[in-house]
Amino acid sequence: MNKRLVFFIILISFLKTQSQENRKFLYADVKDKIGGVYNAHVVNLNSKQGTFTNENGEFRVLAKVNDSLQISFMGYKTAVFIVKIKHFGIQKNSFELEKTLYELDEVALKKNNLLGYLSSDSKNITSTKEINAETLKLPYAGSRIMTPAERKLHTAMGGSHPIGLTSVSLDYIINSISGRITKLRKLKSIETLEVKVKKLKNTYSKHIVKEYNIKESDVYKFIYFCTSDENFNQIYNSGNINMILFLKKKSEAFKKLHSNNYN
Repeated sequence: MNKRLVFFIILISFLKTQSQENRKFLYADVKDKIGGVYNAHVVNLNSKQGTFTNENGEFRVLAKVNDSLQISFMGYKTAVFIVKIKHFGIQKNSFELEKTLYELDEVALKKNNLLGYLSSDSKNITSTKEINAETLKLPYAGSRIMTPAERKLHTAMGGSHPIGLTSVSLDYIINSISGRITKLRKLKSIETLEVKVKKLKNTYSKHIVKEYNIKESDVYKFIYFCTSDENFNQIYNSGNINMILFLKKKSEAFKKLHSNNYN
């Protein structure tokens, strides 16, 4: 048997024992007065392990009694819940978030010396500080919301368990050996490609049909043909002009490849 595989099996057995002695999965959902809160951020403040709620507001996280779970989402008050023995029972756990209102400072109208001419008035206008989630210092403001594929991959990577001076992710090791990490990374790549394909269709479909003479029924086929080019990702990120030139060149190759339909 492969020595590396034997090592992983022994390591997994050890980590499973350690996690059972220390922490186990707590299953729960996050709700407000209406229903589940999607993509709320859940962090175990003791283990520093975090996750996000799914479309139904559900999540799972490794925890033990007396751990503190911090749950936050934009538009809600950040809440901290103490894990109790009852949370590991058979009943369904629910944590409720309370919506919060942010009051803006009072605005006072002052006299000004504007003349009504853009050329001169623009020099006398002072800009005000933009008000948004970041300037209001909301929890995790500015962080990008994960896509479904990214969230699944994030969950599969799991939290870390201390071993000596290092820390190892139990979920990551198990899911790596089972092949789940590889599958989820492929799923994420497919999702990323689909986003690019949709953007190309929305942006360049008129060019593709009217200027490059690709049949409307072949637009998706043509775009996927373009994505198979080894330089596609580089060109995709290099601007509109390069993409237009690229699509024009690829249209000629596409029509030659399907010459029966493009005589």
